[in-house]
Amino acid sequence: MEKRFENGTLTIFIADSLTADNAEKFFNDVNSLCSSCHDYNSLVINADGLKCISSAGLKILLKLSKLNKDSGKNFSVQDVPPEIYNVFKVAGFNKLMTVIKKLREISINDCPLIGEGRSSKVFRIDPETVVKCFYPNVRLDNIIHELEMDKKVFLLDIPTAISYDLVKIGDSYGAVFELIAADTVGHAITNNIDKFDEITKKFADLYKKIHSTKLKADSGFPSVKTKWLDWLDGMKNYYTSEEFDFMNKMLDSIPERYTMIHCDFHENNVLYQNGELIIIDMADVGFGHPILDLAGGAFRTHCSIMPDRKATHGLSPENMLRFWDTVLKFYFDIDDNNLLNEIKEVCEAFGFLRSALFPMKHSQISESLRNWHINDARKFLFSRKDWVLEQTRKLPEIFN
Repeated sequence: MEKRFENGTLTIFIADSLTADNAEKFFNDVNSLCSSCHDYNSLVINADGLKCISSAGLKILLKLSKLNKDSGKNFSVQDVPPEIYNVFKVAGFNKLMTVIKKLREISINDCPLIGEGRSSKVFRIDPETVVKCFYPNVRLDNIIHELEMDKKVFLLDIPTAISYDLVKIGDSYGAVFELIAADTVGHAITNNIDKFDEITKKFADLYKKIHSTKLKADSGFPSVKTKWLDWLDGMKNYYTSEEFDFMNKMLDSIPERYTMIHCDFHENNVLYQNGELIIIDMADVGFGHPILDLAGGAFRTHCSIMPDRKATHGLSPENMLRFWDTVLKFYFDIDDNNLLNEIKEVCEAFGFLRSALFPMKHSQISESLRNWHINDARKFLFSRKDWVLEQTRKLPEIFN
């Protein structure tokens, strides 16, 4: 039985058929491979070579799915040929476990690069479409989750780009989008400085619309606070127990809220097109308290003025500071500078926490950048614990 293990994913390839004749042996062989590779976090059954499957085979895959999910591991059947996928669909098994039809393959050779981030690059593949090509270390289930969030957010009347095809690009996956002839908010402000307040107000209004969108408990949106706690747990070995406990205390101070937050809402993830805004990158969208979003804005503003922290905003450091002040002014609808400064301090405190956890959000970053964030947290967060705790106590009043 052919297998492959990389980046925490164990992939096992099915050959030819999965019927009553070999289903039980297949189950035992897979379990044996899983036992010998106990540190995997995602099991993928690759069905590219599968030509025949019976009810016994379907039941065995469902059994494997349940066993892995009960153990907290991801499970999926991928690269399923169309005719085999129809069997899953007719039997209803595609609703009981993750089953992914074999994807269309495309090439990005000679396609112009029009943008890139920490997890993907965007290429223009024809005059009307682009493809967001994810890096090989980005798991397919995470990509599917992001695309599902795109659709959920769109249905809640939040302007976002929708992918209409998932494709394979060599060893990577891609999401195809309609080409949006727009610039980022950061670049739009820089190129139209006379419209600074106009564009920034639209940005702040969209921020508020997201944060006032109520979500039901069963809506399928994850808890962003839980995500931050997972990031904190992943950074446990990089901080002292005292530092870890302090960050945990900060997260405990955040009230529960069942409203939407983007978790990465910034001037590069919001596009400006003909006076309208469109949000992109839904990988971390979920529900929670607005401070978990606003902390990101404070964090990016902080990084923009740090000479040893390279970051692309589309705004000069001076305009980034002005942008953040103006966003908060419009978001909270205030002209009182004293109150504005109080709100900024609360956002900054949690922005430093965001900086402390940044290496876990982007686990592929360099060791030097990870160390920069750890040292940054020790300089601006842990050295001012009394000030930070004072800011946490202001949360209920500011967001009343």
